Parts: sequence; structure tokens; C-alpha cells
Amino acid sequence: STRSFERGRHQAPEAPARLHRFSEVARSAVGRATLAAAAPAMQQQRSSRPRRSAAWAHAWKVICCLKRAILGIPVCLVLILIGYDWYAFHFIFLGFGKVLYDIQTWFLILMFNTSMALLLTSYLRCVFTSSAVRHNPQLGTRDVDLKLIDGSLGEGSSGTDEEGGYEAFPRCRKCSQLKPRRAHHCMVCGECILKMDHHCPWVGNCVGLRNYKFFLLFLFYAITTIAVYALKALPIVYEMFMGKRTRRAPTLGPVVAITVVITLSFGVSLFFFLGFHLMLVLMAKTTIELAETSGSRSPYNMGWRRNWEAVFGPSQIMWLIPIDTCPENGYDYVATSADSHVPTYH
Repeated sequence: STRSFERGRHQAPEAPARLHRFSEVARSAVGRATLAAAAPAMQQQRSSRPRRSAAWAHAWKVICCLKRAILGIPVCLVLILIGYDWYAFHFIFLGFGKVLYDIQTWFLILMFNTSMALLLTSYLRCVFTSSAVRHNPQLGTRDVDLKLIDGSLGEGSSGTDEEGGYEAFPRCRKCSQLKPRRAHHCMVCGECILKMDHHCPWVGNCVGLRNYKFFLLFLFYAITTIAVYALKALPIVYEMFMGKRTRRAPTLGPVVAITVVITLSFGVSLFFFLGFHLMLVLMAKTTIELAETSGSRSPYNMGWRRNWEAVFGPSQIMWLIPIDTCPENGYDYVATSADSHVPTYH
């Protein structure tokens, strides 16, 4: 009996141990069953994440396409107006194919079509030429060293490479692109523009370093084209409003008359707009810099002649031709006078 008691006393603790092991096995079995049951849901959730990201990416592409389409509406309106004015000049005001032309009329046709061709070329180059930093990287021996543009410079600050002697530019907080002097971030385009002047909705693009000459030539040739257009259109429109029964006046309808008024209104406004921008060119300022430093001399003023050549190039023959002759790269601007106010980064 003593041996039985000792054997039972030693075997008694084995029961709780077995129970503990059984509970562990049960919990692990339940855990595996739970995981097995939840596996399809977890797998479905994981597979749905790429679908969501792909859906958001597709939606963002659609939004960008809609944005480009909306921004392209003013450009289409300008092209429609130009095309209709060309049609009205030849087939309504000149009666193309119906009457014989004299030398004066042929001269007007030559002037009108030459000016119109230069107008369209300047306009399209202004629309499709980008002045963005990412489309115009710095080239040549003055390239910024990668170690200087690692983001260590803050917004609005700049540094200098002690070995190379050239400037290191900060990065834009909005688009993370390099931001040299005179560059500004355009909220519509979503990127930084070299020597940004303004964002023009009528060209659907930012007017900056690379397309500023094309923009000015577009204004100039628009004025000359409208002037030739007015020489032929105004006498006929005057006859129509005065009620004179002539061979030309009855062919005019209200659409043509309204188009003539709109075209001439554009011509007058563009004349003053071109004068304003030519003044900025001679002052070596942009529209943004004029607002920031009103009344003060531009720190980049090199004299009216060099200021003009900084936009149109040194060759006088190329001034009125819509070809890129800008000698600047948008990165090497240096203040010419210590007492001038240097605009801040934006």
C-alpha cells in the first residue's frame, strides 16, 4: 500500500501537465482553423490593394486628360478665329474666284498670307515650346554637381561650390525640381518655369525663357495681320452699317460683322499688350518681377541693347523670325548691381 501511495503521489502531477499540453494543442488547432478560415479574406484584401491603386492611377490619368482638354479650349478658339478670319478675308471681303484683282489687292493678299503664316508659326511654337526646368536641364561645363542638389539646400537659399565656383540651386517644395534664379512654380502647369513671365491661357502654356520670343512675335504678327485685315474689311463693314447697297455689302451677315468686331478688338488690346511687354524686355524684367520690385531697377539690367539681345538674340536678321535665338540657359543669372533688389523664390 505504501508503494501504491508513493506511485500515485508521483503520478498525480502528470494530469495537469497533460491537460496543459492538450489545451496548447487545442489552441494551436483553433488558431490554424481560424487562419485557414481567414486566409481567403486576407488574400482577397491583399489582391484588392493593387486593384485600388490601379483604379486611382487610372482615375488620375483621366483627370489629367480632362485638365489638358479644358486648358486646350482657349487654344482651339484662337485657331478657329484665325481660320475664320482667313476665310472671311479671301472669300467674303475679296470675293476670291469671283472678281479680278488689281496689283494693290494682290499686294494685300501677299502681305496678309505672309503675316498669317508667321503668326501661326509663332503661335504654335509658343504653345508647344516648354520653358520648364525638367525640359531644359543645364548643359555644358557649368552643370550643377549632383552632390550640390541633394536637397540639403532649403527653399529660397542657394549655395556655391567652393571647388567649381558655380552656384548650387535649391529645390522647389511643390515639385522637387531645381529652382534657379528667376524661376517660379506654376500652379496650373504643376512645375517650375525658367524665367517665368506668366501663364497664358490663350496659348495653354507658361510664357518663360524658351518661348518668350515666340510669344512676342505672335503678338506682333497678330497686330500686322489684323491691320491688313482691317484695310479690306472696314470699308465693307462701314458700307453695310450705313445701308449702302453695293456689290459687296449684301454678302455680309451678322456672324461676319461680329467676327470683324472681335478681331479688331483683339488687335487694339494686343497693341497695348505688346507695348507693355517690349517695355519689360528693355527693363530686363518679367511680369512677376515687375509686381515684386515695382519702382526699383532690375538687378539683371545690362542696358537696353543687351536686354533686347537676351530675348531676341544678337543677330538682327533673326529678330523677326520664329526661331529660338535666346542665348541664355536660365541658370547663370548674376545681379549686376549691389543696390538692386533681387526677387525672392516663389
